[in-house]
Amino acid sequence: MPEKIYRVDVCIVGAGPAGMILALLLAHQGIKVLVLESHHNFERECRGEVLMPRFIQMMRQTGLLSCLEKYPHLKLKNFELHYKDKILANLDFSGICPEAPFALWMSQTVMLNALREKAATYPNFQLLFGVTARDVILEGEKIVGVTATRRAEQFEVRARVTVGADGRASAVRKTAEFKMEYEDYDFDVAWFTARRHEHFENTVRAFFTPQRTYLVLPKYPDLVQCGILVGKGEFSQIREQGIEAMKQELLNAHPMLHDFARQLTDFEPFSVLQARVSYVARWAKEGCLLIGDAAHTCSPAGAIGVSVAAATAIVAADVIIKGFKRGDLSLATLSKVQTIRASDVQRIQTMQGFFTTAAFLKYPRLRPLALLSIFTLARTGILPKFFRRIAVMDEPLPIDPAISLENPPVV
Repeated sequence: MPEKIYRVDVCIVGAGPAGMILALLLAHQGIKVLVLESHHNFERECRGEVLMPRFIQMMRQTGLLSCLEKYPHLKLKNFELHYKDKILANLDFSGICPEAPFALWMSQTVMLNALREKAATYPNFQLLFGVTARDVILEGEKIVGVTATRRAEQFEVRARVTVGADGRASAVRKTAEFKMEYEDYDFDVAWFTARRHEHFENTVRAFFTPQRTYLVLPKYPDLVQCGILVGKGEFSQIREQGIEAMKQELLNAHPMLHDFARQLTDFEPFSVLQARVSYVARWAKEGCLLIGDAAHTCSPAGAIGVSVAAATAIVAADVIIKGFKRGDLSLATLSKVQTIRASDVQRIQTMQGFFTTAAFLKYPRLRPLALLSIFTLARTGILPKFFRRIAVMDEPLPIDPAISLENPPVV
């Protein structure tokens, strides 16, 4: 028997951006929310820290932008594509999205703490760190909560809605036996952090070289976060070649990496992320909903993974709030989240696939043709339009304006 039973309206497993945005919007409406997070705090290294204009748009729509802007961040003005010392394309955010003329760099640790501080102003919000979700609780065909452990304590959470927001390795998805529709994995990204040069502008950059593609993102306050796109499992081969070979590759890649390369003594500074693109066939079951990376993952292309996850969380908040108002939290109601979000998620995943093809991880001999194509698309004005379709929302999210934090609760 569990030592304790929590009874709440909504239990959210996972306190990443999607889970915390959902929790905050629900708490604002008087819905009793409990968030379970496996880590012991938010102090951890993350990669999804560049937030494209579409994120700015949706944060304005939900009344969250003014809250987040109070915390440390950088405003990024453009996205550049480079080949060696040449700029193939310069995509200015003010031209692509005048209503949100910048991307935002914000540490995910800072963002999550900001969301928690705001949510903590509502007495119906609770967050528990250091919790491992073990299994979902079934009553007949309906999921009514989860079993969990914290330190040596076993407990249950009983909820009218259980939300899996626990990432690409979701325990809720696994134990509730949700099925994948597809899962693709073609490459890895080896991330590292380097000191930013004094004159390095707040710009997102992709560097193409004859061998590889590098992503370079500003990192507050004076660093850059770099990612090396490598073939699936290839980084283990790079390790076998030794650190000197890695140093030489970085020295040959671009001058901005020279200081970092010269200081390398081992592979400790690198962390490897599998660039998996996945999509769960059905995001909802009776009493349970998946959001964010638990439901769908994006590749690093375009730096929009957090934005896509946040959009699903916001739509989920709107659907759940309306469900509570009507007294209808059925499978049909929870399934509306996927009905609303599916086309946008799958369109973005498809367009990201074009970038992966352009990087030609599979066909390096065709890289010169890919670079020529990028340059041509930039000169003809097609590339900015293509990028806008990923980085910008053409229409606001289809949600009730009343859920904004700037408005009083509707429940």
